[in-house]
Parts: sequence; structure tokens; C-alpha cells
Amino acid sequence: MMHGLNKILRLVSLTLLVIKLLGGEAIAHTMWLNVSDYSPPAGGSSIVYFGWGHRYPVHDLLDREKFLKDFYLINPEGRFKELSPHPGGLLATRIDFDKEGTYLVTTELKPGFYTMWFEDGKINHRIGPKTGLSNVVVSTYYEQFAKAIINVRDENSNFTTPLGHKIEIVPLKNPVNLREGDYLPVKILYEGKPLGSYPTVFATYLGFSTKDEAYAYTTAANGAGIAQIRILKAGIWMVKVNHKVHPTQKMEDKCNELSYTATLSFEVR
Repeated sequence: MMHGLNKILRLVSLTLLVIKLLGGEAIAHTMWLNVSDYSPPAGGSSIVYFGWGHRYPVHDLLDREKFLKDFYLINPEGRFKELSPHPGGLLATRIDFDKEGTYLVTTELKPGFYTMWFEDGKINHRIGPKTGLSNVVVSTYYEQFAKAIINVRDENSNFTTPLGHKIEIVPLKNPVNLREGDYLPVKILYEGKPLGSYPTVFATYLGFSTKDEAYAYTTAANGAGIAQIRILKAGIWMVKVNHKVHPTQKMEDKCNELSYTATLSFEVR
């Protein structure tokens, strides 16, 4: 009996240690977009490549076939053009710009599950639901979305138009007009409506840190879903928000939580 109790206590202690070490956001990778030139000239081009992991700007390689759902360029008139990611490790893709205006590059992961559980005294991982497993530590259903703003000289307002993602960061000003010390207001939408639960919004800039989940600026959106990101330094920025909810009745046998993540990339000069 004492042996069984000790085994349970060890299992509980190990579970708590794993959760503490991993942290809420360190459990699964995050996706964002990197851009070689956020302000190319008309007739010029940029290279868009994928960030994936926990360390900004580059951490891990995204498996296109396994994870990537779609990849689009939205032109100044709001027209969508499907992009074909280059098959290299960072999926670095050249985009040509034939006219002036503000462009959006947007991408989305295939929805999926991530699960961790104890078995035979060790931690196991799988990209899949918790169905049929015991001693589950983490089981998450996830959806992820990423956007980048590219300004080709002149700007237009299509960057403020929501794209209909499950969760979305909508900038209310064009970063091209901001300077160091200014604030970028963003609206956090969930299912097309302002997320009024005061979500935490994270932001960082290129060169701040390469440590796991290190952010230069953290704030909370207000009851209208609007957050103010202070531009601490001119340069390339990435903003992130994550929203977790309890699983629906249909999903409760497959996971312990539903997780939705959005990122936004841009440059401030």
C-alpha cells in the first residue's frame, strides 16, 4: 500500500514539475511570419519566411505538409492571391510587388491536437487527441494564425479589415506611420467579435532576446478588446495573443482545452 502511495506521489510531483517547466505557452510551438523587407519599392520584392517555436525570430523548422493549411498575399485592393511556400526548411518565399500600397501576408495552420501523458515512468508526446490515454498531463486542440504588414511606399486601409480568423490581431494604425516611443493600438477579435476578457498581449522586437518565450512588452486588452503596444525601439516587431477556452461537449473526450493563437509582424522605422 505504501509503495503504491509513493508511486502516486512521485507521479503527481513529476506532473507538477513538468507543467512548471513547460509553462502554458511553452507547451506547443508558435508560428509567426518574418519578412526580409517590410517597405520594398514598387516593382521590388521581399522574402517571407516562417518562424516556428519559442525563440524569436527563428527557432525550429515548420513541416509544410504536416502543419500548413494556407498561405496568401492580400493586395491593396483586398484581393487574395494564394502563395506556394518554397520547399526549403524555413519555407522562404519570394513575393513581388507590382504596385504601391499596403499588403498583408497571412497564413494558417491546420487545426490539430497536442497531447502529453505519462506511461511506463516517462513522458510521452504526440500530435493527436488524448483519446484512449490515461495519466494525461496536457491535451490541447489548437488553431494558429499569422499576419505580416508590408508597405510599398503609399499606404491604404485594407490592413484594418478583419480576415475572419478564429482569433485575430487587427492593427488600428499602420506601423509605417509610427516612431519609437509611439503606441500601436490593436484590436483582438475572437470569432469576429472583440475579445472582452482582458486577454494578455505580448510583443517583442528583433534583437531583444533569443530566450524561450521572452517578450519586450506585455499588456492587457481592455473590455473592448483593444490593447496599446508601446514601441520601445524602432525595428521589426512581432505581437502575439493566445486565448484558451474549455472544450465543448463534442471535444471534451479529445482534449482538455481549446487554444487559439494569433501573431502579427511589422516594422517601425
